Amino acid sequence: MNETLEKYSECFREMIAKGEKASINFLVWTLQETLDLLRPVQEKFCKQLPPCPLPLAPRNGGLVCVTIDNTQYCKPMCNEHYDFQFLRRSRLYEVCGNATGFSWTTQLVGGKALAVCNPSEMAVSGAASAYFPTNSTCLRTLAFTQTQTEQLNIFLKELGERGIDISNHDEEADCIICGY
Repeated sequence: MNETLEKYSECFREMIAKGEKASINFLVWTLQETLDLLRPVQEKFCKQLPPCPLPLAPRNGGLVCVTIDNTQYCKPMCNEHYDFQFLRRSRLYEVCGNATGFSWTTQLVGGKALAVCNPSEMAVSGAASAYFPTNSTCLRTLAFTQTQTEQLNIFLKELGERGIDISNHDEEADCIICGY
């Protein structure tokens, strides 16, 4: 599958360079239809803590989520060239579990959106670790097991540094959710 996509990606570059309007429009439609089919399947990879609602990842960013002692912790993150709508330096993550009445501790109205990532040349509103690495995005992080593991481990370390005992961490519930 990956080899086939790589092969076609070379054709895409040629098509774009030639400015083949009809072909480009058809390709955009086909890719969007494919993404619409894949996104719901991708969400099922995340083991959600019942009865917590599935959180909504910020567009232009994502959520790094772990479950510890039947409590779900999600850290909102923005892609490069985006920043949070409001200051989050002291609010690294949101929580959902028994102690929160199984609702998210978000400051946003509606209860499922945990953050908003707005266009910005400077990333100043969140902690340094609340941004995907330079030249990367949530989707790129999600595409590679190593980068997923790195982000999950960074978050677990941060939780431990904040006094949360991570010994009862449910690794099967580890999840990165990207916004669209």
